[in-house]
Amino acid sequence: MVLHGLLPKPLPSNDVVVGQLLTHPLHPERDGFYSQKAHEAVDELNDYHIQLRYKDVFAADAEGRFMSSYGSKYELGRIYRQPNLLTVTAEQMIQRTSQRPRDAFNAVCNDPEAQQWIYNLAKQQQDFYVVVGITELHKAVFKRAKLRDAGASRSLHEAPLDKDARVPRALSRRNSTLGGLGSEPSISGVFGMDVRRCTARISTPAEPHKLEDIGYHWFYYDVSGSANKEQLIVGLGEPLKANELRLMLDLNEETVQGNLDAISQLSLDALSAAASPMLKPSSPALRGRSPSPHPQLKGIAQ
Repeated sequence: MVLHGLLPKPLPSNDVVVGQLLTHPLHPERDGFYSQKAHEAVDELNDYHIQLRYKDVFAADAEGRFMSSYGSKYELGRIYRQPNLLTVTAEQMIQRTSQRPRDAFNAVCNDPEAQQWIYNLAKQQQDFYVVVGITELHKAVFKRAKLRDAGASRSLHEAPLDKDARVPRALSRRNSTLGGLGSEPSISGVFGMDVRRCTARISTPAEPHKLEDIGYHWFYYDVSGSANKEQLIVGLGEPLKANELRLMLDLNEETVQGNLDAISQLSLDALSAAASPMLKPSSPALRGRSPSPHPQLKGIAQ
């Protein structure tokens, strides 16, 4: 099973959920909206896949951002020239994917609160994103990998990550719940997402579309209380590719603000508490417009 678009860094598993709107796909803590009203409709459209003893090979760029995943049955030619390879083994890989992203997005946008959140972004001419699929790894262990025999075979030589390893800091941070380097620390969280670019603007029924609207699937909502028959038009775009997500990670910002501190404490405690992941399709996630789950809503979906 192939990951969704590989994220350049892992995210906490309870920070993103299918159907969530975000202003930045790599920073769900900044601003987002999750429609509790559309929760059941979105979940009914989800497909689930669980794989035990998951294996993969990742490549990271010179700055340590995840760049590509090749699967356990990789093609030698694709990884031969990659200087920064990592093997990953995980106890579980869990995928949640919307079978009909347009319907799920429309269900979210039919929520008046979602429309108000999008309306405020449209007034600022700010685009946003919607999550329609996530890939979680539970207790993933990373090791440095090099091809044996100078690439004459597909065999990989594995070694523990060293302190200078160019990997996302969530993997290499010391004195955390991940464990110390060289002791095979494990990490759980979201490693892949199917995230779509969205755009919106305030218009009227008589106003024609623009050339830049091509490539989006459009939805139309009346603006209540408008004297000019305004409408909110919302466009759903194509999935972001792994390379696009990688280039969206501001490394300077990550270094200065230390936004990965919380990621060093990633866990799937809520998922582990359930008898089966299938019994809990949606982890507690961002509810409403708060940048973190509202205390009164933490019990939802339990």
